[in-house]
Amino acid sequence: MYISSYLTLNTALSGVEAAQEQLDTTGQNISNANTPGYAEQTVNLVESPSLNIAGSAADGALQLGTGVDAISITNSGDPYLDAAWRQTNATSTGANATQTFMQQIQTALNEPSGQGISTQLATFWKDWNDLADNPNSSAAQQAVVQQGQAVASAFNSLSGELNGPDPGNPTDPTNSASILGQVNSQYMATMEGPTAAGASGGTLYNAAYNIASLNYSIVQAQAAGQNPNDLIDQRNAALDSLSSLGNVQVQNNTDGSVTVHFGGVTGTALINDPAGIRPGGPVPPGDNFGSYGAGGTSTGTGWAAAWQSQFSTAASAGTSAASLASTVGGTLGALIGLADYSASGFGNLGAATFASGVTSYSTPTPATQLGTVGTITSSLDGVAASLAAEVNNPTVTGSTTKLTLNAPFFVASSGSSITAGTLSVSSSLQAAAQAGIVPQAVSSSTPAGGNTQGTTNVQVSSLAVAPPATVASNASDNDVALDEAANAGGTADTAYQAFVQQVGSLAQGANTEATTQSALKTQITNQRTSVEGVDLSQEMANLITEQQTYQASAKVMNAFSTVMDALMSTVGL
Repeated sequence: MYISSYLTLNTALSGVEAAQEQLDTTGQNISNANTPGYAEQTVNLVESPSLNIAGSAADGALQLGTGVDAISITNSGDPYLDAAWRQTNATSTGANATQTFMQQIQTALNEPSGQGISTQLATFWKDWNDLADNPNSSAAQQAVVQQGQAVASAFNSLSGELNGPDPGNPTDPTNSASILGQVNSQYMATMEGPTAAGASGGTLYNAAYNIASLNYSIVQAQAAGQNPNDLIDQRNAALDSLSSLGNVQVQNNTDGSVTVHFGGVTGTALINDPAGIRPGGPVPPGDNFGSYGAGGTSTGTGWAAAWQSQFSTAASAGTSAASLASTVGGTLGALIGLADYSASGFGNLGAATFASGVTSYSTPTPATQLGTVGTITSSLDGVAASLAAEVNNPTVTGSTTKLTLNAPFFVASSGSSITAGTLSVSSSLQAAAQAGIVPQAVSSSTPAGGNTQGTTNVQVSSLAVAPPATVASNASDNDVALDEAANAGGTADTAYQAFVQQVGSLAQGANTEATTQSALKTQITNQRTSVEGVDLSQEMANLITEQQTYQASAKVMNAFSTVMDALMSTVGL
């Protein structure tokens, strides 16, 4: 059997080429060590088919090695670690978002401080005590009214920081600076559909478009026999980023594409192309974001319609905002947990409308499930109502006999019910205080049928008992002030203390959850990095080995060249 002299040269050449491929790949690993989403790449080497000598392999023929081939380059990505990291990332990101907003709520609460509601209430009760000591003092009466309005303003301010001045309409621009307004704005910016061609829409739509585009490029590269590892790394980084918004489930397909389910929506994928990604087809195929149903009544398409349906199903089942938030995950889940959601939308926004390439939102709909901000607001409203009831319903000192005031001290500035946002001192009392109250007192000479002092006397008129049937049944001038002063540490104070504890507990829980999830994320990140990441020490060791391999193969080629030169010289060639 004739064996070419150049077989040795080809064998050495294969070693040089394989080592060069390894050196290039190692260099790429080193240069991308800190690139997000990059997974270490490895050159896969196999023996070249051997050359049988003097017989067949079945007869035990001698075999002559022909070198090595670099058949592929693979990255070290582990789909199970990737899935675990993304789940942890979604939970950690959501916990951080919740923590951030809870810190804002605590800052707005401003307790303990000299400007907090607790301090304002303490001053209010003290002013009542001063009035009890000086029932005919115009200054003492004015102080009660003015401090009462200061208390009301403190409740109004806190309610405004939570919900904005127009809580019944979350999309009102005047609410944008409030905590709930920030939540709504962030949600809308994330969930908006496409507003123009390409990746031009909300954060989620843009992310889905990007991943679908990479899907398309990867399938094309793989079909053409090219190495798509860099594109796969970019897609992995995009999927990691998507997991910050919500829970992500990724299915790897045989053509190199991925199907992505997002936000707890089952049955309808955010990125999916059932017919397969076709070269020459629409770009990017597989983008299944779709469109919203208008006003919660018309039928939307794709993932967006399934997203709306998830709200409706959860609302019908009475699912809590916290539970739905856990299903959705990530920042979006945190926003849902903070705000309210209804059967047709989120955060009282109502359903989104997708028309003419622009996403808008319909008239707000009543929320069925309160989020954290709504729960806190409801508790604060309860404190305000408790304060008004306590002040507006005094009793005779030392008894349970109720005193019916001629006019309530606290009223609702708008609407029919007293809330933290509507709490106010009655306008007649405020006017009397501004005009200068003239002290007058009910005495034994007061005509039967009631006092005649009008609304200019806080103590005797606006805060006195209703006109009595007889003078003898009239309560003392000072009974109202004495009772109000005794409210220090009473129902309203207790309710407010419970409210502060509630906010503190929620904030502490958010801090603990954020810390715990951060630690878990660090742990899974380290584990993922140990498997998928680039170890510079190992890469440097590989570099040395690969350089030596290259040099050894090159020396064989050089030795072959020297031998061939000598041989040709000997035979006179």
